[in-house]
Amino acid sequence: MLGAFAMLFMAVNCDNEPYEGEIIVEDTSCIEAIETTEIAAQNFLNGTQEDFSDLCLIYKEALLDQIEACGDEDGSLQLLADDLGTCTEEIDVCEEAIEASELARIIYESAADETAEVLCNAYKDALFYQIEVCGDDGTLLAVIEDLGNCEIEMVDVVGTWKLVSWNTDELRDLNNDGIVTNNYLDDIDCYDNETIEFNPDGTGTMFLRSTAEFTFTPTADGEDYFTECTSIMEDKTFTWTETINSVTMLYTDGTSLSLFKNGNLYTAINDAFYAQSTVDNSVITERITFVYNKL
Repeated sequence: MLGAFAMLFMAVNCDNEPYEGEIIVEDTSCIEAIETTEIAAQNFLNGTQEDFSDLCLIYKEALLDQIEACGDEDGSLQLLADDLGTCTEEIDVCEEAIEASELARIIYESAADETAEVLCNAYKDALFYQIEVCGDDGTLLAVIEDLGNCEIEMVDVVGTWKLVSWNTDELRDLNNDGIVTNNYLDDIDCYDNETIEFNPDGTGTMFLRSTAEFTFTPTADGEDYFTECTSIMEDKTFTWTETINSVTMLYTDGTSLSLFKNGNLYTAINDAFYAQSTVDNSVITERITFVYNKL
C-alpha cells in the first residue's frame, strides 16, 4: 500500500537556471533520481513478503538519494522514508492500512494543483481499504463522503469564514450525555464565534474569541470529561496566497497556516485536542480537523 501512494508524489521540479553567458549544461541528476525512485516504488509495491525487506531498503535509499539530488522543500519525501522504518518491522494488515491512509492523507493535502484529484482518489481508496480490513464506526465513511467526487471545486476565498467543526478520528462524549461524536464542537459550549476574514488585497484577520482547557477523570466505562471555556479577544493579522486546492496564511509573527479547499476550508493539526487527567499525569491527545464554512 505505501508504495502505491509514494509513486504519486514523485513530481519534483529540477529546474537549473544558468548565469547569463554561460554554456548551458543540463544537470540530469534530479530527473534520474526521480526515475530511480519510481522504479523502486513499483518494485516495492509488487514485491512479495519474502523480498519485502530488500525492496523496502532499496526504495528507502532511492528516496534519500532523491532528497539529496532534488531537495525536499515540504519534507514529504523524508516523511515517506521515515514511514518505512527499519524495513524489518512486521505489522498486521489493519495497522498497515491505517498507516497507508495517513500517508495518503498527508500526500493529498500537500498536493500540487495538477495532481490533487488523483491523490484525492488515492486517499479515498486507502480509506476504503482501511474500512475493509479494520472496520469502521462511521468516521472513515464520513471522511470519504466529505471528499466527494474529488473534483476540484472552485472556492472564492475572499469573505468571512466561520469555524463550524472539530472533526476527529475518535468518537468521544465530551459532555458526558451518553452520546459520542467525532465533531467535538457538538459537545462543548466554546469556539462558537471564531472567524477568518480574507480581504481582496491579500490581507486578512483571524478573530479568536475563546479558548478551552480539557480535563478527564478515568471511570470504569472510560472517561468523564470536563471543559473550561474562557473568552478572549485576539486578532491575528496575516497575508494570504492560494492555489487551486489550498490557501496559505502567513502571520505577522512569521508563522503560517495552510487551509485546504473542498467547498469549505479545513486544516488538520496533530495533538490539537489535549486533555489532562485529574488523577495522574496521563493525557489524551487527538488530531483535529478544523472546518470553516463561508458566511
